[in-house]
Amino acid sequence: MSRRKKILLLLRPSNGSAALRILVVLISVPLRLYRHPLPDLLRSFDREGNKDGVLSGDDRARAELYRDLLNFILVGCLKVKRPCLFRSIALFSYYRRRGIPVQIVYGIRNNGGLLEGHSWLLLDGAPFLEAADPSGIYSSLYIYP
Repeated sequence: MSRRKKILLLLRPSNGSAALRILVVLISVPLRLYRHPLPDLLRSFDREGNKDGVLSGDDRARAELYRDLLNFILVGCLKVKRPCLFRSIALFSYYRRRGIPVQIVYGIRNNGGLLEGHSWLLLDGAPFLEAADPSGIYSSLYIYP
């Protein structure tokens, strides 16, 4: 999808308001991340109630749009080298509050003697909004819920 088409999609009222909600969470993540243990933090971004929502094809396209927006802000504007933690938590919060049963995964791998981490979302047991399956590269350390 072209950059122009993505911008036009973001300007639609329903997409724009959702994007703003995601960005508000994104802003709060760094502050809350350093003050709370990870399980408590994730519980605070979750919502009570059923998680039996389903994403249609249009919802999945919007999810990719939100992911791309977060990547643009985190990498393009803020120059974050590894945006996965902030992106995953912001999208996790948004979809859990909508009743979508996403899970968040934290994994680690050995990269030439250095440990490297990654976080991603799962939906229906499969990676959600990832170009490739991270579980083939990273060993899962923690999955919530």
